[in-house]
Amino acid sequence: MRAAVVGGGVLGLTLAHRLAGLGHRVDLFEGEPQLGGLAAAHDYGPFVWDRFYHCILPQDTALIGLLDELGMAADLRWKRTGTGYYARGRFHDMSGNRDFLRFPLLTLVDKVRLGAAIVYATRLADPNALYLVSAEEWLTRLCGRRAYAAFWQPLLKAKFGPFHDQVAAVFIYATLKRLFGARSATAGQESLGYVHGGYRRILERLAARLEAAGATLRVSATVTRIAPTAPGATLERPPAGPVATGGCSVAWRGADGRELVDHYEQVFFTAPSRLARRVADAAYHPHVDAVERANPTSSAYLGVACLVLALERPLTPYYVLNIGDPSIELTGLIEMTNLIDPAAETTGLSLLYLPRYMDSDSPGFADSDATLKTGMIDRGLKRLFPDFDPARARYSGVHRARYVQPLPLVRAGGAGVEAEVPELVRPFQIVNTSMLRCATLNNNEVVALVDRLLHRNRQALA
Repeated sequence: MRAAVVGGGVLGLTLAHRLAGLGHRVDLFEGEPQLGGLAAAHDYGPFVWDRFYHCILPQDTALIGLLDELGMAADLRWKRTGTGYYARGRFHDMSGNRDFLRFPLLTLVDKVRLGAAIVYATRLADPNALYLVSAEEWLTRLCGRRAYAAFWQPLLKAKFGPFHDQVAAVFIYATLKRLFGARSATAGQESLGYVHGGYRRILERLAARLEAAGATLRVSATVTRIAPTAPGATLERPPAGPVATGGCSVAWRGADGRELVDHYEQVFFTAPSRLARRVADAAYHPHVDAVERANPTSSAYLGVACLVLALERPLTPYYVLNIGDPSIELTGLIEMTNLIDPAAETTGLSLLYLPRYMDSDSPGFADSDATLKTGMIDRGLKRLFPDFDPARARYSGVHRARYVQPLPLVRAGGAGVEAEVPELVRPFQIVNTSMLRCATLNNNEVVALVDRLLHRNRQALA
């Protein structure tokens, strides 16, 4: 089978890798100049590391399995990390169970209820039912109004902004499951991992395996139209042999501006369905509609503008600093070099990510880098560290992504949860992260989604 994969992020690359491993002839299209999507690398000057922040957890079996398959298991590094919480003008350690017991913003009763809520959420709760109740309602019921207002509400507002009271409780369930799965049973402290050299090396290995299997990887290749192939059509870049009927024609524009057309028996579209609707022929719109009905998270996405800094010295001892102060215009502070080894990975510099999540349709995405940077420093970082001098940063840049995370909003009218991975639809199939069930967005779940898709459709793709 000749197949096209549209989108060169981790999902698209893993899917292409799996298809090529089954003996299919694969072309992959990525509109950006480099592969990787949210996992793409960035040149910071003295070093190269990920454009956005990522970590690996011990229970990420799908991703770790892929790394092993790629011969990269020995490149995994593990470290116990710290977590902080900033509120009411103070930094609070939240790295272990003892820190939680000392946390001053909650009473003893609040802590007991919160601890019981975490046990219930991670061991007993039915995640499917949690699509039908908001995180606000569920957490208030479990933890109490005071604990919700003091602890949870600031975090939800920082993460989801205008969606904070609409997000379904399943997001909290998935977050707690992932967080507490990373904590050791003895110390109650996170153990996180990364690959030496970052995702750049994982992407390079995937690309090399694909090319060795005969796949074609096209970057700076913008897909402009996907349409049914007309019987007997003459294509500019036809496959060997006669043109088959019933497939897809993919029109795409390269970096030189020239538009070309290729024909495929099967096309997989891995970006958000709203982007599929823009390029797909009307004949495929019923499939787009069906995907959106089955996966309602596709209706709303969070995007991110992330200020990234490389500094001479670290600012905190934490890998993640959660921010529970609404006056600080940041979602959090991720100090990557409190996880990765700065001597080996960042030439000794401290690498910080300062994300600000927004609605994907927010006008804030049109702001200049200078405007975003000024706001995140003056109304963000300087409210945490008044003496911070941005002129001393060795690197300072704003990284943006409009479609980061599909949002599990509360279902109106008791609608059901997302469908399982779909049965293959020919010749045009959407497969994207809106199909993740009861999950946060991370690369382990993306790899697992591809594996489930291939497993369900193993006979059709054999």
